[in-house]
Amino acid sequence: MKMAVTVGAPAAARAGKDATDVQLAASDGSAAPKPAADSSDGRVDPFALGKSQIELLQSLSERRKELDARERAIEQREGLLAAAEHRIESKIGELKAVKVEIEGLIKKYDEQEEQQIAGLVKIYETMKPKDAARIFNELDIDVLLEVFERMKASKTAPVLADMDPLRAKEITLRIAERKKMPDLN
Repeated sequence: MKMAVTVGAPAAARAGKDATDVQLAASDGSAAPKPAADSSDGRVDPFALGKSQIELLQSLSERRKELDARERAIEQREGLLAAAEHRIESKIGELKAVKVEIEGLIKKYDEQEEQQIAGLVKIYETMKPKDAARIFNELDIDVLLEVFERMKASKTAPVLADMDPLRAKEITLRIAERKKMPDLN
């Protein structure tokens, strides 16, 4: 025997009964026993339900608990992610500020270094070529190249002529190599 179960206002409206009634009807149209919820708060009497209905309700209750636990876990994770995202954003802001500060310091350092090299260039350009050549023969190659590149060609030619030929050759080759290198800044 197949039975249809209806609960609540739609069933009560069709049958003209109170909304708390549970109606069980046989599929062949004969009336089956109709257990009613006797409680005044609108709940269904659990003793009127069958074993499979009780198991279904228990299963649904367990599923609801699992879903609630999952929801709490997801909310916790969302909170942790939001906190981590906030920390990352603040670190990014700090790093950007540090980057700007470092770039400013590098620019300031480069300007100071350029001023120092420009001062050396003026000194060596005013010297006699023979005296400058004597110093350039002994000067550190990196400093020498920086100074040489900034000197006027009319001033470097006589100095190179008075320098040790091997040292003059090395300087010429290094200047040629440096001009081929791309600017990485």
